[in-house]
Amino acid sequence: MTISKKIQKFRIYLKFPILKELGLSNPSQSNYLNLKVEIFKEFDFCKKFKTEIKPTFRHNQLVLVKMFDLSTLMATKIRAVLYRKWEKNSKSGETIISVKGRDYFDLMWYLQKGIVPNLNCIEEVDSSKELETKLLKIITKIDSRSIILDLENFIKDRNFVKNLGKNIKEILKNEISKM
Repeated sequence: MTISKKIQKFRIYLKFPILKELGLSNPSQSNYLNLKVEIFKEFDFCKKFKTEIKPTFRHNQLVLVKMFDLSTLMATKIRAVLYRKWEKNSKSGETIISVKGRDYFDLMWYLQKGIVPNLNCIEEVDSSKELETKLLKIITKIDSRSIILDLENFIKDRNFVKNLGKNIKEILKNEISKM
């Protein structure tokens, strides 16, 4: 298998020609699994993190993946929700999407799995209660339209995306209260 790569400052793009072999694409679709890896040298915001090595065996292929534990991964997602400044603008400069809907979708996933975030990796947060307050404040400002426009590129079922966008504030508020 030939893997192509493109390296930028802190980003690596990898293309694996494996989708057809895995039965994930048909002859008229691309055979490439595209993977973007972003590397930040300054990971000094999180001193107490854990890593795990997960063996994955599928379709007669074995891959060992070294990754953060779920608690630390959740903390990095929470940091994105709290601190990421991002928007997508039209050619005329008008803001089309004001948040990354996938950040909120991922946060919902972590919350529903009952994962407890690694508070050591979230700046300016000393307790679960303080984190809850900050998240609830951010969530009240979510623009449902932005959630829908961002997620429709990742989820095929348009009705699901539309319903999720309309209800994500309430879903997240309920899940955060269980944290």
